[in-house]
Amino acid sequence: MPITISVVIATRNRAPQLAKCIRHFQKLDLTGVSDWELILVDNGSTDNTAQVVENLKADAKLPITYVFEPKAGLSKARNAGVRAAKYEIIAFTDDDCLVDPGWLAAISTVFHEEPNLAMVGGRVELHDPRDYEISVRRFLDRTGIATLDDLFDRLIGCNMAMSAAAIRNVGDFDTSLGAGAAFEAGEDHDYFYRMLKRGGKILYDPRILIEHAHGRRAGAEIQALKSSYLQGRAAIFAKHIRAGDRGLIKRVYWELCALLRTGKRADGSQDTREFRFFGIYTFHLLRGLLVLR
Repeated sequence: MPITISVVIATRNRAPQLAKCIRHFQKLDLTGVSDWELILVDNGSTDNTAQVVENLKADAKLPITYVFEPKAGLSKARNAGVRAAKYEIIAFTDDDCLVDPGWLAAISTVFHEEPNLAMVGGRVELHDPRDYEISVRRFLDRTGIATLDDLFDRLIGCNMAMSAAAIRNVGDFDTSLGAGAAFEAGEDHDYFYRMLKRGGKILYDPRILIEHAHGRRAGAEIQALKSSYLQGRAAIFAKHIRAGDRGLIKRVYWELCALLRTGKRADGSQDTREFRFFGIYTFHLLRGLLVLR
């Protein structure tokens, strides 16, 4: 039986990237998909995003729904998109991503093959090989997600699909986490971990393919992104430790030790550029233990 899919994309002040992203949806193979919708959540943009969406609705012949969420934050925008979604599967990608023509068909296939599936994450390749190799997932084998390491290694928020029933079971994305929030990343992996802890069946399947056109090449951009990822990771651990997940305490200890070792030079002195990641992790871990619930 064909599946119905809602696609949610959050965007903020990135109208040119959004237009390029949406144009790729015109090439979709809809095999196995009986109906679908594209929900564009404008997260308080001050550029011409609204006009770009109107133009796309008029000439792209796509089932676009425009949602305006004025409160900044990726998690707030994704929650608004989920509230607007009407179909049985909800898929997510980002405004700097380009979906493969078989993206929705592959999502439909996986949920047909696995009727009790809660969530699937897919492969993420670089769109431009000149960009720094970050925010990609290039594994070619399909695998079940059973551990926290699996989550961090295999899954990423720019290419994921969940059953609406699983989302109702887990709840909203945490608005303390993610771009535009108090902690600048981690909303996706926090959600994956919450779903895993509730017993949801999660897979990684490389047939579900997108290309990430993130455009980051300068060293400062990469360092900033790595810092935000580390901040999000620390916040996730702090949140779940505070909620009683004591098994994460040992993991945090060993990760702090690993960060210290990474910052050591051959002569035993500390590389301050690398040591700052230890400081970022420690600071946001302590901060998360104080403020996250």
